[in-house]
Amino acid sequence: MGNKMYEASQFVLSIVEKIMANSITFSGEKNLNTNAPTLFVANHFTRIETFLLPYVIYKKLGFKVRSLADHTIFTTATIDYLNAVGTVSTKDRYRNEKILGDLLTGRDNWLIYPEGFMIKSKKVLLSKDTFMVENPKGLHDIFTGSAVLALKSELEKSRYFEANNRFDVEAIREFKENYFIDEKEELSYNNTLIIPINVSYFPIRKGQNSISNFAHKYIDAKGESVEEEIDIESNLLLNSQVHVHFSKPIDVKAFLFHIKRDLKKDNLEINEESVIERGRVALTNMMMNEVYKNILITFDHLFGLCLEYMLNDEFSIRELKAKIYLLSRELERLAIYHLDSSLDASLCKLLNDEPNVLFDNIFKVALEQNIIVADSDKYTINRDNFKNEHTFHTIRVKNILRVLINETIILHELHECAKHNVQKDMHIVYKEVFYIIYNRDTAQFNHDYNKFYSVFDTKPKEIGKPFILYDEKNTTGCVLSHGYKSASREVEPLAEYLFANGINVYAIRLKGHGTMPEDLRDTTYKEWYDSFDIGYTALSCVSKKIFLCGFSTGGLIALLKAANSTRKINGVVCINSAISLDDIHANYISPNHNVIDSFLSLFDSEYDMYESEPEYPEISYKKHYTSSIGEWKELIDATEKKLKDISIPSLIIQADKDPIVNPKSADLIYDRVGSTQKEKYLVNSSKHVVILDDSVNQEVFEKITEFIKSN
Repeated sequence: MGNKMYEASQFVLSIVEKIMANSITFSGEKNLNTNAPTLFVANHFTRIETFLLPYVIYKKLGFKVRSLADHTIFTTATIDYLNAVGTVSTKDRYRNEKILGDLLTGRDNWLIYPEGFMIKSKKVLLSKDTFMVENPKGLHDIFTGSAVLALKSELEKSRYFEANNRFDVEAIREFKENYFIDEKEELSYNNTLIIPINVSYFPIRKGQNSISNFAHKYIDAKGESVEEEIDIESNLLLNSQVHVHFSKPIDVKAFLFHIKRDLKKDNLEINEESVIERGRVALTNMMMNEVYKNILITFDHLFGLCLEYMLNDEFSIRELKAKIYLLSRELERLAIYHLDSSLDASLCKLLNDEPNVLFDNIFKVALEQNIIVADSDKYTINRDNFKNEHTFHTIRVKNILRVLINETIILHELHECAKHNVQKDMHIVYKEVFYIIYNRDTAQFNHDYNKFYSVFDTKPKEIGKPFILYDEKNTTGCVLSHGYKSASREVEPLAEYLFANGINVYAIRLKGHGTMPEDLRDTTYKEWYDSFDIGYTALSCVSKKIFLCGFSTGGLIALLKAANSTRKINGVVCINSAISLDDIHANYISPNHNVIDSFLSLFDSEYDMYESEPEYPEISYKKHYTSSIGEWKELIDATEKKLKDISIPSLIIQADKDPIVNPKSADLIYDRVGSTQKEKYLVNSSKHVVILDDSVNQEVFEKITEFIKSN
């Protein structure tokens, strides 16, 4: 196939590439060998794959690929383009000879879909060691034609070299003529390779869009199958991630060696016919097993699997989310399957009681398709609708979750893992999730601590690491945060006091803290918020009542979380928190008044780093950077805008002679918080870190405990 064919492909499909931008990803590229004749075999879910897959393999990986396509797509509108890019119809009488000619010489590689047509339902079964797929007429064995072509490419190559060794000019001429090989072309000495490909899409949705509107307007599309393909495939182009996985190559010559050995062992004749007959099904199963087991497991798969294996059809959203998260972590531990990047450890945000695009999107689909029925804050699975496969041409638009379940049917370890974890008692699920998140949090701290470790300057690990005080008999929990430049040790006395009064505590470590100032320099306020979120997510799983409490900057984050949460949090406490830059004394940044006259002026300073002596140098950093202070400013601005959204009981504690934060800041917070249940409490102290000041901290602790107990 000449370069003009690929130039045509680039001209047409570059439009598609612009639409899809960076939505095509690859894995297993190391398995490609540009020197070997390669037969790619792939699963077939969409019509656009016929056009798109050869193009992206060439465009992204430099691998020229021709494809065999169903004859029905060769229409008046597409035939010239398909011929130009080297696509061959399944009805072409010379299709096998053309494919073999390319594989024998290595001049082009080929892509074949052994399923034979689009498997819209993604139903794949394994029956008596043979894969079966579903088409509109029912289940049937996967076609073995691609395996036969691969076997023939090596068998015919051997026959050619034998003729060449005999100097049989006539046999060589006929051979080349039969396989469309030019007289001067040589056959490849490299073995034919089969590389199984899995193509996965996420998410798979229906709905109107610019492409479907255009198609419905200008294309004479009649019939449910055409309508369905327009709705589904236009959305895949515009709104989905396409993942292409290349499995390890199957060496066809090596496979033939084993087949011939088995025939010899069984005292059977070894010839082309017997070899193909013995090997075609085994080779097909080998390559399709690689195709099917390498699907990309996505969030939607886990959502569907959790519904599939729930023992009780009635559930709460929080219960479902906890099961999904627990299953994702177990699959990561097993390390058997390819997991979408959205299923990493940060998926714990699923449980943070804030809007979650991944969950909200598929949950909305399940509601619209009447798979889940809403009743107040409880939901029920409609098993009949969930199991309904509709028709082959409508299942993708009427029950996409069943399509995803079908796709995983043969992945037995996946289903066993899902069943085992989903059917656990919710008390166990929540407790396991709690410890999984906490262990992940401590592992992140250990990573950061080791990364920035300094023999001379780093403080002991115990100063900075997050910690929990937990007794499962307690039903109330409090997420507790330290302040800017400080570490978890700062809140330890308060945490111990609360725990002694029957309140579980998760003392978080704001990212960038408890290690080295250079770590803080490169951290954003959103990462601080995420740190608080981790503690909230974990502790809320094992608490009937949940409270948020933070000192100084930690108080701002507690307020912001209270404003963002969709769950009824029971109360929020902030201690000596500044809600305006004007309320922060300049000497907190630097005692050198010749450098800066006010907090705001530091952003115009030529300095990017400052030092100041903290009240508790054994805990807090002396040094900090302008970039960190800038993030602090961003946090203040973000929190100030959201105070009006706080509707829960709020306690604002402020030292009346705070040397760092102007006590008027407490008035601002009190006035702007939207809650009708709020209290400002002044502490008679000239210290900023009142939670460590023995002269007043017991008073502060008692006030916070009283607030929690009364709400």
